[in-house]
Amino acid sequence: MMDLTAYPWTWPILTFVIGFQLARMIYRRTDTPTIAPRRDISDNEIDAALRARQTIEAIKLYRQRTGCGLKESRAAIQTRVAQLDITL
Repeated sequence: MMDLTAYPWTWPILTFVIGFQLARMIYRRTDTPTIAPRRDISDNEIDAALRARQTIEAIKLYRQRTGCGLKESRAAIQTRVAQLDITL
């Protein structure tokens, strides 16, 4: 073991390293929890929401059905709107 009184410059460095590692453990970003997809939502329900001009509801249903993120769900719904030739 090293005598830390003989090397006074080691205390600030050691304190910094321990604090840095502690902060990494506390604030480490974990992946967003994935939501289990619900297979009971059908394409017809999503299409019905789109035909009723309820885009946000359609995106919510798509996210629940697939477990995708908001960006991917929005892109998929926009593609589906174009396929159905619906003007929103």
